[in-house]
Amino acid sequence: MKRLIILFLLISMCVIPVCVSEETADWAVAPVITKAYEQSAEKLYLEWTGSAPVYQVYLDGKSVASVSVQNAVIPIKKGSHLIVVYPIYEVKSADTRLDLAVKLEGLEEVKYIGNLNGGLDIGIDLAALGLDPKELTYGMPSESLNIDYTVDPIFNAAPEKLAAETDQDDIVYLSFTDRQNADEYLVTVKVGRDENHVRFYPEPDGSDQLITKANTMTTLKLDPDHLRQRGCMVPELNEKYTFTVQLRKYAVNLTNGEKEKTVIHESKVSQGFGYTPVALWKTAPVITYASQTADGQITIRWDHDPGDRECEYTVMKINKALGIKTGEEAWGTTKENTFVINDVMNGGYTFTVVPGHDNETGSASAEASVDVKNEWVAAPTLTCEQGEPGQVKLTWIAPAGVESYHITVYAGNSDSLLRFVDMDYKQFGEIDVTAAEGAMEYIYTYTGEYNAEVGQKLKFEIYGIRHAADGAEQRSASSAQVITIK
Repeated sequence: MKRLIILFLLISMCVIPVCVSEETADWAVAPVITKAYEQSAEKLYLEWTGSAPVYQVYLDGKSVASVSVQNAVIPIKKGSHLIVVYPIYEVKSADTRLDLAVKLEGLEEVKYIGNLNGGLDIGIDLAALGLDPKELTYGMPSESLNIDYTVDPIFNAAPEKLAAETDQDDIVYLSFTDRQNADEYLVTVKVGRDENHVRFYPEPDGSDQLITKANTMTTLKLDPDHLRQRGCMVPELNEKYTFTVQLRKYAVNLTNGEKEKTVIHESKVSQGFGYTPVALWKTAPVITYASQTADGQITIRWDHDPGDRECEYTVMKINKALGIKTGEEAWGTTKENTFVINDVMNGGYTFTVVPGHDNETGSASAEASVDVKNEWVAAPTLTCEQGEPGQVKLTWIAPAGVESYHITVYAGNSDSLLRFVDMDYKQFGEIDVTAAEGAMEYIYTYTGEYNAEVGQKLKFEIYGIRHAADGAEQRSASSAQVITIK
C-alpha cells in the first residue's frame, strides 16, 4: 500500500501522457483547481476547470470522490494534506492499461503503473455514475494542492459579555466579544413574539461606521435608519427587548487566500440579553468613591452621564436589619457628583445615588457601604487618683471634635450588702467640663459626709458631647472608674 501511495505522489509530480489520441486530447488536459475552501466543519469544497466527462479526486493517495461535474465536497481532517484531481474518459473497448506513464526519478526507462482494475485506488463510487472501470482511462492529473487544514474555530465560538446602553439621542448601543475577527454580525431583535434580524458588516458598505472595536470588545450602533432600511424594528424607550448576536466569517479560498463571500461560517448564537432602553440621564450612576474622610464624615463620589439634561442627585440612606432592607430616607440632594455627609456616628451605613430631572427619577446606583469608626466616639480612658482629703484627680485624653465632657458622680453606701457587687451607688452630682484637644484634668471635691476610717466609695462616669449641624446632640461611648477616698 505504501508503494502505491509513493507511486501516486510521483504521478502528480512528473506525469507524461502516452496513448492519448486527438479525440481525447481536450478531456485529458490537466484540470486546474481554482477553489478549495472549508464548506463546513471537516468538509472541503473543491472546484476546478476542465473538459472531462468524469473526475476523480484523490486525498493523500486515496480516492474520496468521483463526480460528473467540476466540483466536489470531500471529507477532511486536521493536518497536512495533498489533493489531486484526475480527468476520466470512457472509451468503449479501451485498453484497460492506465494511459499514463511515470518517469521514476533515477531511472532512464519509463514504466507503466498498473491499470484501473488493479493499480491506483479508483474508488467504488464510479459505479454510481454508471461507469465500467474496464472502459475508463485517465488523463493528466491536476497540479497537487498542498494544504494545512484546521477546523475554523468560529464554528465553536459564541459572542459573550453582551451589554447595552442608550445615548442622549435614545439610540441603543449593543456590545459583545468577538475573538474571531468576524466578517459579519447578525443581530436578532426580539420583543414579545416579534423577531427581526439585521446584519452589520465591518467592511465598507454603509454599516462599518456603526461598528467600533476595542480589542475583542465590539460595539454596534443600532442606528434607526440602518435598521429601518433593512426591515428591522427600532428599539424604543421603556420597552423590554431581547438581543442575540451571531458571528459570521467568510470562507477562504486556499488556492489564492481570497475570501469567498458566498460561503459563510457561522458561530453559535449568543445567549439572549434582555435590555430595556431608557433615556441616558435615567441610567444608574456608578459610585466611584465612598469612605469616611474625617470623624463623623462620609464622602461619596460617582460617575454619571446626564446627556443634555441637568440632573439633581439624591443620596438615599438604606436602612437594614440583619442584612434585610427595612426602609430608606433621603440624606440630601446635590447637582454635583460629590456629596459629603457630616455628623455620622459609629456604625455601618449603606446608600445609593438616584438621578432626577423634571420631577422624574432615574435608576438608582448599586448600593455602597461605609463602616464609620470615629475616634471621638470611643469611650474616654479615665484615670482617678486621690489627692487632698476628699479630692479626686480625674485625667483623660480628649480627641478633636469633642466640645465638652459630662461627668456623673455616684456615691456608694458602705453599709449596704450590695457594696460587694457594686450595686449600692446613688447619683450624687453632675459636672460639665469644656473640652480642649489633648490631655484633660479635673479636680473633684466630695462634699458629702463620710467615715474617714472606712472611706467613701465614689464612681465616676464620663462621656464626650458634640453637636451636629442641625443642633442635635451626639455622645461618645462612656467609661467609668471607682475609687475609695479617705
